[in-house]
Formats: sequence, C-alpha cells, structure tokens
Amino acid sequence: QLRPLRLQLPLYEPAGTADGAQHFVGAVDLVSGVAMRWRPRGAQLGTGSRSEVCDLELTAAAAAACEAVTCAGLPLLQAEGEAAVCEAAEEARAALVEEVAELDPDGEVADLFLAEEAVPAAALAAAIRQLALCSAAVPTLCGASLRGVGVEPLLDAVAAYLPS
Repeated sequence: QLRPLRLQLPLYEPAGTADGAQHFVGAVDLVSGVAMRWRPRGAQLGTGSRSEVCDLELTAAAAAACEAVTCAGLPLLQAEGEAAVCEAAEEARAALVEEVAELDPDGEVADLFLAEEAVPAAALAAAIRQLALCSAAVPTLCGASLRGVGVEPLLDAVAAYLPS
C-alpha cells in the first residue's frame, strides 16, 4: 500500500485581517532541517521569491546546507513565535524518520532509529528515494503555485526522489 511521506511543515503568518486568517508563506524541509520563507516582491500574485533560509539545527548537514545557500536569514529560533515552529518541525522530523524506518526495516535509517542515533539528511533522503522508487511511499510537499510559494523545493524534490 502506497503511503505518503510528509517532507515539509508549512509556515503561516497572520494575514492582518479581523477574522484571524493566515497566509501560507513557506515551509520547513524536514529532511534537511532548513526553513524557507517567501515574501512577495509586490502586490501582484505569482511574484514571490525566496527571501530567507534558516537552519533549524536538526542535523549538522542542515547547517552546511543553510550556509551553502548564502542568503540573509536569521536563525529561526530568534524570530518571534518561531520556537513553536522549531518544536513542531523536530516532532514532524522524528515522525518522518520513524515512518521511513517502518517502511524499510532493513535500511540504514531503521538501524539509526533503533539505536536512537541522529539520522543524517543524506541517509534519510536516500531512503526516501528508495521508498519512492519501489512504490512503497510517495514524498508529499506543500506549496502555492499561484503565489509562487514552494515551487523550487517541489522541483528539487522531483529531481531528488522520483525516477528519472
């Protein structure tokens, strides 16, 4: 049975309306531990751009990935209200690791999970690709193409996890 693997945690910001609505503004990549936020360049829809990428400090690989992107981001925990996002992302990543370990009990991720050791991003990504290739799981991401939010990570995930 094909199972979805949640690879991102959506990020929302208040819309500033009286009804308490929220806007989808980005996502936390649960594999690498990097948070991505998009801010519109103008009022026109579809003009979003990635404005900051922040490290969630989930793995050492996440820190390296964040530095390689070179953008003007601040650590996610320093932003107001982001401690809850970091906690939710850590819980969601733990659930992702557990799900991957369950679907591939003989793999490296399962061994690390059972030993209660940290799972590197590269090992998790490789396991997710294998699960997608053998049709055991499907990577699931979030985005809003009309607003230009999450399109680049979706294309990156297609290249990383799906058959070529």
